[in-house]
Amino acid sequence: MIKELLGAKLSKKEFQTHVNDMHAYDIANELLELSDAERAIFFDALTTDQLADIFAYLEPDLAADFLSSFTSEKQTKILDELIVDDAVDILQSYDDPSLRDEVITTLEEAHIIKDIIKYDDDTVGAYISNDYVSINPRMDVKEASTSLIKQAPEAETINLLFVVDENNQYLGAVNLKTLVKARSPKLISEIMETIPAVSANSPITEAIYDMKNYELYELPVINKDNELIGILTLDDIIDVATHEAEEDYEKLAALPATHKAEKWLKTALRRLPWLIILMVISIPLMSFSDFMIGSISGVTILAFFQPLMLDSPGNVATQTLAVALKAISNEGRMKRSKLRKEFVSNLLTSLLLGLITFIISFVFVYFTQIGLPASASQFSGFQTALIFAAIIAGSLTIVVSLVSLLAIAIPHIFKSLKVDPAVASGPFITTIIDFFSTLVYFGLAALILKGVGMI
Repeated sequence: MIKELLGAKLSKKEFQTHVNDMHAYDIANELLELSDAERAIFFDALTTDQLADIFAYLEPDLAADFLSSFTSEKQTKILDELIVDDAVDILQSYDDPSLRDEVITTLEEAHIIKDIIKYDDDTVGAYISNDYVSINPRMDVKEASTSLIKQAPEAETINLLFVVDENNQYLGAVNLKTLVKARSPKLISEIMETIPAVSANSPITEAIYDMKNYELYELPVINKDNELIGILTLDDIIDVATHEAEEDYEKLAALPATHKAEKWLKTALRRLPWLIILMVISIPLMSFSDFMIGSISGVTILAFFQPLMLDSPGNVATQTLAVALKAISNEGRMKRSKLRKEFVSNLLTSLLLGLITFIISFVFVYFTQIGLPASASQFSGFQTALIFAAIIAGSLTIVVSLVSLLAIAIPHIFKSLKVDPAVASGPFITTIIDFFSTLVYFGLAALILKGVGMI
């Protein structure tokens, strides 16, 4: 659509009218398909109001990149049109801190933006908006309604009206519907309700669950003195939750953070160090595998079942890991009751898998007699099948039980070390599982086969 508009010979006013008929989100997506020259023409044709609407829907790093190509004056005008939390997101993405600081000093809300930027990215304070409606508890319904009308044009949302006293102490909130239904001379103190507030220094994940659990669209944010300093809105929380999910997914795959505007080669180079680390970790595993396999050379039947030993524990560990990470994310750790339930469930799973594997491997060895050492001839077909079924099923049962414990323990260890538990997932834990699977499988095989005199 934008390309078509750029190709049409329209005046600036006509162009702006057509843009007004489009949603800013759709425009933001189409911008990525334009060349640098086309974007320059497009930006030049729009008003600062229109640009601000579009930039609000761009990824902050991309918006910051586009903004940096404008004059300082134009940057200021666009950022002033944005709601404070959107402006902060973009400013924090500036590559040049000195340019960012220079631009901030020119903004109307400079003092507020400076306060917000001080907060860490993973805290509530980094996402607050100061565009809310506040009322006094001693106002009657009519006075509060008048105050609402005055504040509404600058407010991001008016679903909740936040009640503060003369010292800006947070007291509660009034739902807009409640205010509309009430009649004077009823006071705000009579109709306000308790809405939990969150500290600006709290983890943003805490706010996410507060909004979910209390079914809120806005969440008041207070400082250590219980003063209302801003609100969190649902759209910001959705953005944060989406980002957290994407980040955890990347960590599960041991990937570095990705950027939409990043070139292919740069993305590949960013991933390479992680892959090299995993490769280096795998070298001892390969050496150990060769050593163990060498001790039972000639028993090729074991190699046939090796993929089972690697895949099944990995699948179980992935399920357990997901439960552990969810519990840590929601509650900080797994509760004893949930830990006990998960352990017992995994133990039963390992026993059932072991039983099924025993039956399958017994039948396979008994009827095929493939890959058996020459010394197996001293045993009957039943005895041979029983020995190898015990090795295969026993190894699987032990490994599945062990890796289930590892999948629970490792995220908690990382958590105690103040490292994001998600980094314990994916290829890292897979590498650990491969090591233990190989150790148990070939170690048990060597022990049993030597014990019965088959090797």
